Amino acid sequence: MRRTHLRLTFALAVAVVAAVGASPAQAGTHGTASFACTPAAFDSLSALTGSGTGRALGGTLRTEKDTERFTGGPDGQKTPGKPTAGTIPVYFHVVYGEDENGNVEGNVSQADVEEQIDVLNITFGGMTTGYDTGFRFELAAVDWTENDAWFEQATFADEVAMKRKLKQGGSDALNIYSTTAGDFLGWAYYPQITSSNQYEVLDGVVIDYGSMPNGPIANYNLGYTATHEVGHYLGLPHTFEKGCIGHGDYIDDTPFMLEPTSGCPADGTKDTCPKPGFDPIHNYMDYSYDICYTEFTQGQAERMQKQYAHWRLKRV
Repeated sequence: MRRTHLRLTFALAVAVVAAVGASPAQAGTHGTASFACTPAAFDSLSALTGSGTGRALGGTLRTEKDTERFTGGPDGQKTPGKPTAGTIPVYFHVVYGEDENGNVEGNVSQADVEEQIDVLNITFGGMTTGYDTGFRFELAAVDWTENDAWFEQATFADEVAMKRKLKQGGSDALNIYSTTAGDFLGWAYYPQITSSNQYEVLDGVVIDYGSMPNGPIANYNLGYTATHEVGHYLGLPHTFEKGCIGHGDYIDDTPFMLEPTSGCPADGTKDTCPKPGFDPIHNYMDYSYDICYTEFTQGQAERMQKQYAHWRLKRV
């Protein structure tokens, strides 16, 4: 039985600290985003596996989506100016379809969406023992669309078509699309994409609906895939970025790590780099199980605030 909206908010916070310690809805209206090129222009740039910002399932069954091919890597994102946080409006797009037996799949409810927004506010607000990043999320609108191709996300063209039709708001808004996320748990684009007339329409977060709170994906159904991907949307690389060499993830208070975490090591002492500090397995930007996630760091909060101010609020 699904828990109530308020009970879930409290239970999620308590459960995670302890570890370290749907009915159909009416279709909404859709905005039209500006788009400077046709879907055909994307064909030769179809998203391939490699370095990017997709969250893999267990680090083995699902691979990375190379979103950096449209935004550049995090090292290219220069962010002068004063760190700034704020309340981000969220446009949530529920995309659903039919399975091979003709049964409706993925048609999550308004309550499901509200629970996911609660999770974003819990995690970015530091309520799971981590640092309060200063960001809050406010649901601006929800819409429902039945489209089998968009739901399956089998091709990059499907992503482009979906976002061209559904995307709302400007560079300071967050668009979340719940689908099957193709072969991934989810993906996002670095905020630098908002400066591109050609690719700006891609800006936003795609998640597997099964990763939402109480979803069907075991070990990944507390809603933290959205947290991970919104971290990318605000400019955070993975904690295992560049492994043990160079700049790592550009953040001083996240220890270097060679490889992503699969599961949640019981003793918390996973250590894949010779540099000081254990791997940050509890950080939302690793690949751990949802129950293992508890924190953003102060350094990550400061980077997100600078990225947000520079790219999303367009402050020099």
